[in-house]
Amino acid sequence: MWMKIIIFFAVIFFSLVLSRILLYILDKKLNRLVKKTSTKLDDFIILALKRPLLLIILGTGLYVAIKTLNLGKKMSIFLKEGFFVFTVLAGVYFILSLSRALLEWYAREIAPKTKNRFDDQFIPLLRKVIKIVVIIIASLIVMEHFHYDIKALLTTLGVASLAIALAVQETLGNVIAGLGIVIDRPFHVGDRIQLPSGEIGDVYEIGLRSVKILTLDHTMIVIPNSEIGKNRVVNLSYPDPKLKLRIPVGVDYGSDLNKVKNVLLEIVHHLPEILDKPEPKVYFMKFNDFSLDLLLICWIDSYTNKFEVTDKINMKINQRFREEGINIPFPIRQLTGEIRMRELR
Repeated sequence: MWMKIIIFFAVIFFSLVLSRILLYILDKKLNRLVKKTSTKLDDFIILALKRPLLLIILGTGLYVAIKTLNLGKKMSIFLKEGFFVFTVLAGVYFILSLSRALLEWYAREIAPKTKNRFDDQFIPLLRKVIKIVVIIIASLIVMEHFHYDIKALLTTLGVASLAIALAVQETLGNVIAGLGIVIDRPFHVGDRIQLPSGEIGDVYEIGLRSVKILTLDHTMIVIPNSEIGKNRVVNLSYPDPKLKLRIPVGVDYGSDLNKVKNVLLEIVHHLPEILDKPEPKVYFMKFNDFSLDLLLICWIDSYTNKFEVTDKINMKINQRFREEGINIPFPIRQLTGEIRMRELR
């Protein structure tokens, strides 16, 4: 009996020494190595896994020490089952600590570098989901080990999950669509987009359930992520902020179209906001009822200058056409004598 007691304390002492050695390796050796790396992910992992590893070493040492005492069959079975529960709980602690370290690293190192607040809202939700899933799986493992009938429980959980999913179907759809937006990145915060309804605005915020758009009228539009995900959205900022301007111009029949084209090209070539490449072009489009219609196409460096540059071009066109004697027609109706007589009656 005295020999068993000595072995018992020897095993406990050995587990304590082993735990101290582990702490020394983690604090002295590994910390020096991880400080040389460019990322802080390994620092978070080592800090998070220190306690779970110590708990596993000490718990295993205590189990082995008690087992050496040979306390009887019933006590051995109780000890074995208790150690199984301890192993599952230690595994839960280990997984939750690791996931918490990864999410905390992402929240501190990656999330501040992104312009949207989606990840700031998603990380707490993901942390809770991981915790719930891990605890449920661990509980099912323990119940299965002790021969509890978990089929009924799984059926109940399945029905409850289906009912919850149906109840929050719209919210889940928006969250999943939000994930798609974050992964696919069709636009970023600050990009100017055109919605299917025709409104144009800047992306103000990408959230867990919705996207906020600040329109050019300075009004906020809140659109569910599912609506964004299933509709066609035009990103005016991607792949660059350049914008093509299309300026329609109508002149009188009988006008010298070559002269008109030269005047229009001279106007845009003297404006600093107009890009040289792609080169500005003027096209004769069609014979209209009252005018000869042309289309001036040019590029500007940013979509934010669209209205200002369009105003400058139109003002210059009006001024130069007056100077060059080029007339801009207006609709004219000619009534025949018979129709005129009917109107007089």
